Amino acid sequence: MKNIKFYGTLDRFEGNIAVILIGDEGETIEISKDLLPEGCKEGDLISFKLEKKDKKTKIEKEKVENLIKKLARGT
Repeated sequence: MKNIKFYGTLDRFEGNIAVILIGDEGETIEISKDLLPEGCKEGDLISFKLEKKDKKTKIEKEKVENLIKKLARGT
């Protein structure tokens, strides 16, 4: 399983939203300010780690399938 780590610069806050610049193309990510580590301020470098969770995905998929079956039965 491949994990991806990348960095962005905390550009600004727009209310409760943190705008983070990613890469050289000027792309942005907007996330809730509450998800940032405590003490983050404009200009700080933020790291992100993306990973695929196969086992957790399977568990969640099974939960949804079971709920759909339950709803189809009307119980």
